[in-house]
Amino acid sequence: MLDERIIESCKSHIRNLRGFDRSEFVSVEKGRFEMRAYPGADCANEYDNVHGGFLLALADEAASGAADTYGYDNATMTVSANFLRPARITDEYLSVVAVVQHAGKRTVVAEVSIARPNGEVAFKSTYTMAVFETRIGE
Repeated sequence: MLDERIIESCKSHIRNLRGFDRSEFVSVEKGRFEMRAYPGADCANEYDNVHGGFLLALADEAASGAADTYGYDNATMTVSANFLRPARITDEYLSVVAVVQHAGKRTVVAEVSIARPNGEVAFKSTYTMAVFETRIGE
């Protein structure tokens, strides 16, 4: 069971980004973070799909949430992203899941996937997070 301070820190990563009607926390456990985002018209590109920058922002929030589960403050160092298919602004929601692949003393590597309601993965990325000496909540 994760410390309540870590869970609250993970939840704090959920922000209602302009363009999304809302985002919500789904679950967290050691090395895994899940959220949902509800796209709106303000996040559309010229093709009425969700703009790639919004997908990157969602993935960044999730990667940081997954890194938080180890109890230390962190920040994004690098990201590698693959846009596999369009996420539609008409999708009811987007499922955003981050899973830690490596947890070291100074870095955490997390894989993030963003899927449409029908399960099609629209976006995959790998984030390397810098891990700081400060513990969450201190």
